[in-house]
Amino acid sequence: MNDTQTDTLSAYNTGSEGKTLLKAEGLERKFGGLTAVADFSFELHDGEILGLIGPNGAGKSTTFNLISGFIPPTSGTLSFLGQNITSKSATYISRMGLIRTFQHESLLSEMSVADNIIIATTHRLKTAAARLERMREMAKLTGLEDYLEVTASSLPHGLQRMLSIAIALAAEPKVLCLDEPLTGLQGAEVKAALDLFEMIRSELGITILLVEHNMRAVMRICDRILVLNHGRLLATGTPEEVSQNELVIEAYLGHKK
Repeated sequence: MNDTQTDTLSAYNTGSEGKTLLKAEGLERKFGGLTAVADFSFELHDGEILGLIGPNGAGKSTTFNLISGFIPPTSGTLSFLGQNITSKSATYISRMGLIRTFQHESLLSEMSVADNIIIATTHRLKTAAARLERMREMAKLTGLEDYLEVTASSLPHGLQRMLSIAIALAAEPKVLCLDEPLTGLQGAEVKAALDLFEMIRSELGITILLVEHNMRAVMRICDRILVLNHGRLLATGTPEEVSQNELVIEAYLGHKK
């Protein structure tokens, strides 16, 4: 990783460490004879933004699916808020407050922006007035307040990304898992998204787990970074530590410095 990727490491990250919210111990996932994730352990601390990165095929998507309950581990344990959630469903885990977005938009494309967000409030908020208020708050936070009556499919790509985040926030997460939220965003859109992530953390008090290919963005926004390679944890540390790790450089570039 070059100097331009490390020149703004302190622009957002705080390095603070709170109590453990999410903990994985020895997670493994096999698909037949293929081991996609092996002996993966980590902790996510209250109030931090934790990055999960790795080269293509490193096992990031499988790991994300394990954490959010979309697939069960072959072995290992996963706990959230002190409760063992290893065998729990994605619905159960989301109701506990671990909410994820998806790499490919999972919007209700022919429904309005407002209705997409309102649907996400229904399992926590009982009255129509409360749901409407939450929807408007999340739309304003994500820059969608002027698009409430627009169908989701009519939004430009960047705003569709914001809508997926607004939907996740409407469900009142304790931990927000973002799956490549910057894909397809450019320039000012990336900056706006990073500002939003920091606002989610600082103003809403939501902890973030971020899977992302945009290395410069990861280095700027994350307090700590986990690096996967071939389904195993290759390195962990602060952005500066990870950016200078020879094993990480070799995994990404194919050679040492």
